[in-house]
Amino acid sequence: MYCLQINIQPTAAMTFRILPGSILNIATYPFAPPTTFSGYLRRLGMIYAGLEIPETRVNNDNPPFYTLPQCYCALGAYPVKGTLNAVHRTYRKGMREFNHDAFSRIYQDGDKANFQLHTWEYFIAEELVGYVVADSPDGLENFQKFVDYGCKLGKEGYAIISEVSEIIKLNQETFAAYPSTIVPMETLLQTDQFVNNCEIYNLYHYKWATDINMRSPQEGFLDNQETKIEGFIPFVTAYFLEDTQTPPTLDYFTNGGDINIPVSLVNLLKG
Repeated sequence: MYCLQINIQPTAAMTFRILPGSILNIATYPFAPPTTFSGYLRRLGMIYAGLEIPETRVNNDNPPFYTLPQCYCALGAYPVKGTLNAVHRTYRKGMREFNHDAFSRIYQDGDKANFQLHTWEYFIAEELVGYVVADSPDGLENFQKFVDYGCKLGKEGYAIISEVSEIIKLNQETFAAYPSTIVPMETLLQTDQFVNNCEIYNLYHYKWATDINMRSPQEGFLDNQETKIEGFIPFVTAYFLEDTQTPPTLDYFTNGGDINIPVSLVNLLKG
């Protein structure tokens, strides 16, 4: 297994909305989920290639997907240990109807804004570190070209790539360690391990189309092709906090140092 470590510099507070959730209470994950990170990197690839990034307006009839190709597995981005990170909860006004746009018009024509008060969470972090893995190193060097590129990240937020590592070779080993990423909860339950000092979240991964046939690692990456995805599949995940308790014993892809990626997460996201 081959890996890239990608360091990300947020420019402001971010919101990675937890779904399903309330319309009035917008909660955030304290990390960038794998699907969010995948879409972010795909858009940076399109910007690098000189292409227009896709419109974000929802198309309910035929929603397009723009993510990394299935051969590149984005594992999410997480606050760098030892740096400032926190979730800030506050209030903000929002529209009552989704089709109401009077509040954003330059010229008002008599329509009065119909606002309601939202509880809103913002994730504040000095720096995030994300991981992309692949069975082959082919094409991974393209991510190294994204340094100093940035775009929207999450429901709220903007971030810039500050550093991309050289391609790292990972080996599979079984041992006790704190995972560098989230861990599918099913993995922990199957191993009969007592789960402590972790937060539990509902997440989603892609349901890949069965007729994917890419001719090269660049196809569906540095172009404007839609990604062949049929939808999303929910799963439950554990996110381990500070290293104060006994770490879980799992099968990891590891560099023998600070990168310990659960094999079960890679298998789940790759489909």
